[in-house]
Amino acid sequence: MLTPELDEFIVRMPKVELHIHLEGAIAPRTLLELAHQNGIELPARDLAGVEQLFRYRNFGEFLTVFMAMTRAIVRGEDFARLAYEIGLDLAAQQVCYAEVMISPMQHIRRGMDLYEAIAGAAEGFARVERETGTRCRIALDYGRQYGPDLAWHVLDVARKAQPLGVVGWSIGGNEIGYPPEPFAEIFAAARAANFGLMAHAGEVVGPQSVWGAIECLGAVRLGHGIRSIDDPHLLVELVRRGVVLDVCPSSNLHTGAVASWDEHPLRTLYDAGVLVTINSDDPTFFHTTITEEYRRAVTHFGFNANDLTAMTLNAARATFMPPDERTTLCARIDAETTALRRELGV
Repeated sequence: MLTPELDEFIVRMPKVELHIHLEGAIAPRTLLELAHQNGIELPARDLAGVEQLFRYRNFGEFLTVFMAMTRAIVRGEDFARLAYEIGLDLAAQQVCYAEVMISPMQHIRRGMDLYEAIAGAAEGFARVERETGTRCRIALDYGRQYGPDLAWHVLDVARKAQPLGVVGWSIGGNEIGYPPEPFAEIFAAARAANFGLMAHAGEVVGPQSVWGAIECLGAVRLGHGIRSIDDPHLLVELVRRGVVLDVCPSSNLHTGAVASWDEHPLRTLYDAGVLVTINSDDPTFFHTTITEEYRRAVTHFGFNANDLTAMTLNAARATFMPPDERTTLCARIDAETTALRRELGV
């Protein structure tokens, strides 16, 4: 039950966001302004029209809208603006650390300099850190539908951008027809370059996608991973390996990955001992925030303060930051959460 005390705990508790896309967190007003500024025609002319675009019946429609919206982001300063606005929003929600994904092929295909885009985002995040203390780092989420060959160029840019705060390597995009296995070599190279490895898997394709991501790619974090629930042996293996599922409940409903809150497997995954975290994915597209996702976790899955604290610590331990910084983050979250729970009696 979401009591006033538990709601206040959710609002004030320190948080970690591990699955959020830079492009998917753009504010509708910012999208309109950038489109106008950059001479990009959108299928909407006002704020109400833009907001209406963020309605989908399935995952395919979501991807189509997502790719269309990214056309308005064309310069390094656009990325700096997005990162700054997103970082401030996260800071206001007491997010003390976030790993934010950039979808490189959406920009490379339009002739953008990927390094310029990353540098712009890093500039925006650095400004947020100076002003609020909230730290945001970058992961590159390569669209698997473009095949493994083009990924090598992206990885080269990622290596050059590591000093700017690029810490993670991932594949995303459409799982259907694009299994993880062909990307094994690129993931091995990313591992050798000291990137944290994650992959979208088990969102709209079944357990075979998850098996491929953990066995062939060596991913230690999975975006979504909810279809793991369909294979009891896989659940045991996820627990044994300590693989973390970055779950985005509202996203799964909006894209049709699950049909209803009652059918969402988050609670079952958690009760099975799988390490899960709660995230917003594409806040603008899915009409949510990480704070709201925590509220919905209580309302729809019956989680309590113990559970929310455990999942936040799961996220802190699963970050791709250096070990000493990770230890410091975990200690901070543990101390602040304990004090807040004592204050509120939750």
